[in-house]
Amino acid sequence: MRPFNKDNYFSSLNKIVTEETKNFFNKSILITGANGLIGGTLLDFFLFLNSEYQANISLSVIVRSRLDVHDFFRDQVINQMIQSVEEPIHFASDLDYIFHAASNAHPKAYDLYPVETIMTTTMGTMNTLELAREKAAKLIFVSSSEVYGELPEKAEFHLEDKYGMIDILSPRSCYSESKRLAETMIASYIKEFGVEANIVRPAYIYGARFSETNTRADVDFIKKCLSKENIVMKSKGTQKRSYCYVLDCVSAMLTVALKGEVGGAYNISSDSGNVRLVDFAQKLAEIADVELMFELQNTDSGSPVQNSLLSNQKLKALGWEEVFELSDGLQDTFRNILVSPIKEI
Repeated sequence: MRPFNKDNYFSSLNKIVTEETKNFFNKSILITGANGLIGGTLLDFFLFLNSEYQANISLSVIVRSRLDVHDFFRDQVINQMIQSVEEPIHFASDLDYIFHAASNAHPKAYDLYPVETIMTTTMGTMNTLELAREKAAKLIFVSSSEVYGELPEKAEFHLEDKYGMIDILSPRSCYSESKRLAETMIASYIKEFGVEANIVRPAYIYGARFSETNTRADVDFIKKCLSKENIVMKSKGTQKRSYCYVLDCVSAMLTVALKGEVGGAYNISSDSGNVRLVDFAQKLAEIADVELMFELQNTDSGSPVQNSLLSNQKLKALGWEEVFELSDGLQDTFRNILVSPIKEI
């Protein structure tokens, strides 16, 4: 775990506390993928509530290996279940919420381990659904914007009920297709067994708790900035992406958990984060005071999807609003990491 600036991080976490947050007090919550960016930051938020608001939230996590915990949270009790979500989940106590965030969520994993990527998503979702069924807990499944494929012609944003083409014979589709199947599995469990569940489809989520093994382009840019190295782009970066700060993502997930329609899917995106990849890189370079450079290549092994902008109107209808605009989120990312001096812009 990289060292965090506790004062800044706590101040940032406090910005997403609302009156509705009290609905999670005294609840029992399980998080899968709690060492990841989204799952880990969600865990941090609940730990923060316990620390600063005496929320009395009972927290359990499923992780493949030992849980990474910040030093300032090490005195808190966390029930760690070290296992794969592909294995049946045995949980003795009562449970109110399951946040299922475990998946192989970066390009190198798709490329090297397509079968494992499929199994983690599909079997993991079935096992968390079985647990939700057994405990009468509400499941919030972290899906992906990649379920949409390419935007239909002339469309500007992905809407929750419109889907584009995905090449099902491409091994890279292991991620998007398994997420699609997991969503259908959730709808099926709702219909057949009455499970209560929601689906969230995050945009490109960024923040200080990123994994060192993540190979996504925007994460690589942040790593370069932390090392005070220039950002080098291998393409023109014209791909349109919806970037969203991880704390806004967490607050959106909690909003959906409390207010979402059973079985409903909700995009998570930030209005200020609807930019091209090159614009995201340029903003990072300015904040970190490094150069943005180009070494264009003829081949592109990344995502074939050129436009993954997500409409957040359905989410906003639940009362959610972004707290961190793009510049704020990027600067906060660096402020939360102790060894990352930034340039104020």
